[in-house]
Amino acid sequence: MSESIESESSMALGHAPWPADELERVATCPVCGGSDRDMLHGGLVDNAFFVAPGRWNLYRCTHCHSAYLDPRPNEAGIGKAYGVYYTHAAESPRGGSGNPGAVRQLKLALTNGYLNSRYGTRRQPASRLGVWLAKVLPVRRQKRDAEFRYLPKPRPGQRLLDIGCGNGDFLVNARDAGWSVTGIDTDPKAVAVARQRNLDARVGSVDLFASESACFDVVTLSHVLEHLHEPRCFLQAVHRLLKPGGVIFVDTPNIESRGARYWGRNWRGLETPRHLLLFSRAGLLGMLKAAGFESIQTKRRTAVRRSMYLASLRMQMGKSPDRSEPARLPWLMRLRLSWPVASVREDEFLTFLARKGRA
Repeated sequence: MSESIESESSMALGHAPWPADELERVATCPVCGGSDRDMLHGGLVDNAFFVAPGRWNLYRCTHCHSAYLDPRPNEAGIGKAYGVYYTHAAESPRGGSGNPGAVRQLKLALTNGYLNSRYGTRRQPASRLGVWLAKVLPVRRQKRDAEFRYLPKPRPGQRLLDIGCGNGDFLVNARDAGWSVTGIDTDPKAVAVARQRNLDARVGSVDLFASESACFDVVTLSHVLEHLHEPRCFLQAVHRLLKPGGVIFVDTPNIESRGARYWGRNWRGLETPRHLLLFSRAGLLGMLKAAGFESIQTKRRTAVRRSMYLASLRMQMGKSPDRSEPARLPWLMRLRLSWPVASVREDEFLTFLARKGRA
């Protein structure tokens, strides 16, 4: 899609209203229940995938500082915002097939050496030097850890549920590490791709396990919570499904990030109207604690700043964030990104591990 077509598509969708009978008002903050708020962005459009009509207002809660759409698409109509989505195709396995060159083969062996040691995979080729290299290249290690969601090595028979599993990319990693994996997603196309990879993937939501409790050792939520109409009830259901001592992984865009402030309405994390709400650090921590989770750990994902900024730049130019051009940020911005973010509150994503108590 050319830049001009993308811009025209975004404008046309913005002028076409969302069906009034598929809208609902949001009287209080879905994160903390507060009623006081300020307008953060008005008249937002779908400038990420160019499929959802309507213009949208995003409000910031003055209590927990999270943000939410009002009005927003209701559960009956939200599906039309997902006409094209990135979980409809499987990624190529890391390392691919065929006969890679010597340099690529070495990189693959080093990566596999680290993953085999840290997560229990048995990928080949592998070199133990990868463990040492991961210690001196923290950004590279951070990317690999994020792919495996910082999980411990499983004991035999331990079960993992990935909610919002998409095409199953993470489930493949978890299965390789020895977890007994199950995935659920509301997108039938994505689930079909996951099943083609011989994964236990099911169409539906957490309601599929409404009659079960204490049946999973790990539940992972990667970029799921921001899509939900009732996140507090959802986290309570996840808490019920975990065994005592079980782990929840959560990853979601941070509305208080440096990128959110810098790019404003063109920040990649907004993704209106698919993202119904966007969490602050305090808001998400409070919701996790209210649902009964404890021992909450923060995992910093500073390596994602470059990709988030590059996607936001493309959106500012009226392009899809997934285009290949521009391929690089302006040099001054690259220089700025070379300095670490000092405050965890300014990270692009909020990434937590938490546990269900054993009592």
